[in-house]
Amino acid sequence: MESGERRGRRPGRSPLERIAAGMRLALDQLRTLGPGGWLQMEKEAFVQTAKVTGACLIAWWLAAAVLRVELPVLAPIGVLLTVSATAYSTVVRAVQQVGAVIVGVTAASGLTWLLGPNSLTLAVLVVAGLVLTRLLTLPAQNVQIPITALLVFALGNTYGLERLIDLLLGAGLGIAANLLVFPPRYVEQAAGEVCALSEEMSGLCDDMAQGLRGAWNEDQARDWLDRARALAHRLESTRDAADQASESVRLSLRRHRYKPRLRQVAEAATCVDHACQQVRGIARGLVDLVAGARGLPGEAAAALPEPLSRELEAVSRVFAAFARIQAGGDGADDEEQLRELRAALHAGETFQHQLAGALDPADQEELWSLYGALLDDCARIRHEFDPAGPHRAAYPRPQQEAEPR
Repeated sequence: MESGERRGRRPGRSPLERIAAGMRLALDQLRTLGPGGWLQMEKEAFVQTAKVTGACLIAWWLAAAVLRVELPVLAPIGVLLTVSATAYSTVVRAVQQVGAVIVGVTAASGLTWLLGPNSLTLAVLVVAGLVLTRLLTLPAQNVQIPITALLVFALGNTYGLERLIDLLLGAGLGIAANLLVFPPRYVEQAAGEVCALSEEMSGLCDDMAQGLRGAWNEDQARDWLDRARALAHRLESTRDAADQASESVRLSLRRHRYKPRLRQVAEAATCVDHACQQVRGIARGLVDLVAGARGLPGEAAAALPEPLSRELEAVSRVFAAFARIQAGGDGADDEEQLRELRAALHAGETFQHQLAGALDPADQEELWSLYGALLDDCARIRHEFDPAGPHRAAYPRPQQEAEPR
């Protein structure tokens, strides 16, 4: 029902709002996964922090004690500028940074020799540096070309050579740290993101089911819709985590070992994405019903047939079982969760048939249209999670159908 709404990032959030949202997300993950699960999910981030710190210390020592450069602090800065979340992106950033410094040093030396050290030279260096940054399609935050050019302009060519040497040293150490020392994989972190989101969707569906059994009102319905929308916005970070996990194994010699799990996580993220949109449609329909939108009868029709709440309960069980499957475990646990998921899917189908039979043919046309949309959204959710449906790769390989050769 909300397919017409634009998806994407939530517009207009201030930096403080983004910080608060990040803290809420971390707390939600901690509550959903527990301390042990959260530490396991964040293991790569902790290891990465320790590696970057160690690489900075080594870079400082090499620059100060071995190479004896005048500004050894530039070497750890080089590490910080090049190290990224994955080994592949670290190599890309290292090439970008070194290339930018070379261009900046060359441009500053050449223009200073041609025009002399004056305001015109400074202006040309800034303009040319920014234009080259765009032409070379460097990230918007990468302004190493104009920065290097200005520093060489102010401090002389000797500084440019020292900066290049230190950056090469820092970039080399950064690449070595990410390629050779516990290369970051982020596969399980991405799986944890999918698991946490699916668990929260389960909680939302259960709250809706429990609410529909009582005297629910427009405020409750709008709260459900707001939660569904917030979780839909979370999907973007979940997809980003899946993409990062895929990138993290690109330079691994054993990348084929991670392919089945990567494929499962990516497909699971797509599955939850599709199902989340249907849950949001259900919440939107309930708001329209109780608010009397589009000619609907309003709170007078809030007493919905019981099978609808039972169906939402079954959907909640489906999300919860799917989350536990994505969390990973031994084969026996996967089999148990798969049986629970199939039982929930079957229960939901049964309740849907009961709901269709419980509807009153005398209800007005607008109400029948709403009921039809709610039934269709629930059916689509079950279809998305069907182990034999469109997202078979979201389940551990022993549970999947044999793939055609």
